[in-house]
Amino acid sequence: MGIAYHTYIGKQVTHLPNLPCRAAGNVSLNTPVGNCIDRFGRIWLADTAHNRLLVFDRKMKKLLASFGSVGSGSQQFNMPFRLLPHPEKPWIYVSDIANKRIHILEYNQTLNIRSIHRFGAGEPVHLEGPNGLAFYEGKLCVADEFYEGPDNESRLVVFDENGNWLRDINVVHAQEAVHFLWPQGLSCDNNGHLYIANTGFATVVRCDWNGNPVPFANGKTYLDDIDLARDVSVIDDRILIPGAKQYSVSVYDIDGQFSGSLSGFFSPIQVTKLHQDVLLITEPILASLQIHKVDWSDLSPELPTTTLVIGQLGDERDRKGQLHFVTSVAGDTSPTAQGEYTSQYPLVSEWWDQHFQQQDKWLNSIHQLDAPSWVSMTLSTQLEWTQRWQQTWVRIFLGDKFDDPNQLLWLVDAGNYQLQATERSQPDAARPGSLPLLPGSLGICSLTPTTPLIGQLNPDLSLLVVSNYISGIITIYQYDEFIGELVPFSYFGGLGHADWQLFKPQGIAVDPISRDIYVTDSGNNRICRWRLNAHGIAGLVSTFGQKGHGDQDFFTPTDITITPDGQKYITDQNNNRVVIYDRHDKYVGSFGQQGYGTDNDNFLLPTSIDFDEGKLFVSDLVNRAIKVFDQQGQFIDSFSGFGADPSKGELWMPYLLHAHNRTLYLPDCALNRVNVYKIS
Repeated sequence: MGIAYHTYIGKQVTHLPNLPCRAAGNVSLNTPVGNCIDRFGRIWLADTAHNRLLVFDRKMKKLLASFGSVGSGSQQFNMPFRLLPHPEKPWIYVSDIANKRIHILEYNQTLNIRSIHRFGAGEPVHLEGPNGLAFYEGKLCVADEFYEGPDNESRLVVFDENGNWLRDINVVHAQEAVHFLWPQGLSCDNNGHLYIANTGFATVVRCDWNGNPVPFANGKTYLDDIDLARDVSVIDDRILIPGAKQYSVSVYDIDGQFSGSLSGFFSPIQVTKLHQDVLLITEPILASLQIHKVDWSDLSPELPTTTLVIGQLGDERDRKGQLHFVTSVAGDTSPTAQGEYTSQYPLVSEWWDQHFQQQDKWLNSIHQLDAPSWVSMTLSTQLEWTQRWQQTWVRIFLGDKFDDPNQLLWLVDAGNYQLQATERSQPDAARPGSLPLLPGSLGICSLTPTTPLIGQLNPDLSLLVVSNYISGIITIYQYDEFIGELVPFSYFGGLGHADWQLFKPQGIAVDPISRDIYVTDSGNNRICRWRLNAHGIAGLVSTFGQKGHGDQDFFTPTDITITPDGQKYITDQNNNRVVIYDRHDKYVGSFGQQGYGTDNDNFLLPTSIDFDEGKLFVSDLVNRAIKVFDQQGQFIDSFSGFGADPSKGELWMPYLLHAHNRTLYLPDCALNRVNVYKIS
């Protein structure tokens, strides 16, 4: 058995006009991460998934230069991640994370850029995942995110300014030893103290350059009570932690006391001081670089502070064939149609009335939920959503339909609030095929009822079931051949913790025997089973599981697959295992354990699972591997690769995979494409 990379779906828009040029309308970003300001006040941005650096003027009105391409050559990158200017020399340090090295780029006022030195990939260091960077008094510190120590701990690596290795920091020697796990962002204060976004433990650690603790006012050498610690920036004696709380940047004083939060973000990462009271902030998932003005006098621990966006760069990633935060796919798995079926369509006016009634009911169910405020959609999101509707009408009236809806691969294009579909596996082949979705759509699977449902337009075409991570609602769609679009057919669920509610649902699957719908209710740490009646109304059958580490417990179940005989396999993400239940939803066993490795049954955050041709396929997130097992959990084979090279099938943030007819489709929500692999 083997897995071979075949191609990808998702157009890569990297062409630029002659430079310099106007930035607006000419730049499409792909999950940008690092940013910095050079000695001449210009803005540098790591366009990470496009494997290049872009340089803009101070107001981001003009694109001045582009540097780099994908590869391992001296002037190439594979995922340029963090940027850090040398305080005195015309150098930019770049963490080239998938090439496992650091670049020193030299530049001048006319933006002649070249990499003059690369280090860290070989002896004596062997960086495994260089991420965050910090500099102080001639020394450079690198967060080696994927380094595997004796007890799976990560490390910091200290070099001199020229890239000569000085030492490793594996532990902070506080009263209770503090280890690193997947450290990402780094920063440094005016006294040279290091601040480490210790992602795996959701803390921000402070120490000196020898690993000695520098405690905060509470005596701890770390800040905790943080939801997510991917980055940290120390600016004017303030500690800024983007994403410490959802949709915000948390602010602490230098003693570690919480000062307040800056609100109005989605998933911010690197924060850089542009000038007084003005911050440069990267939003990777939104594919955006933003300039924010902050009134620090408004900062209060009681209420969030709103910033003023005075500049923004990045397009909507909605050009033909482009994807934006693609999370899952589903192909048609229905049996061959028996006989012929002629669809009976209502008159256009009747259809509009029926459709708007259902759409209103659907929207009202969302608005009644106690969900984050942005689910009700800000003005800008409403505008974009309205534009999606307008684009849909254009497609309908132009008769833009698929030739054979039975031969489609459907993709959840979450960042563009839509489902796209393709009849072939080619980079630019996807095109919109649904009415607009609400933010948060995530998982998808196909459903062919045993008998036609009342209101089903064409029983020969599979229904599609889509989960919404934010609203907790599962929506069932059907394809309307009259307009060539997916339209809502039914829905169930709702945000909450009651038996019939869902909280952060992700992967879904249909039992081939009962045709019941199984949902991984991730936030409630359980599996929910639903059944449609003849009218397409869903009723809850049962739930099983609760939070824990025991045999019948889950800790963030993320995906489920069901074999033809009804056996169920569930990725139990934070327990780093796959759990098995039988056709009667009784616990059978599990396989896998926590650990690094691409050719074994170790897992680090297994995210997705599917079944095809008698084999199980598991997407192992941190190990960036697709692992193959038999139904007893015995490891067979794997494919692995961390990076952003579209010619190699590499992975960054793979989500919910789909296996069908010896083909694997694995969406990568950070690379904004679906990798296609063939199974031999």
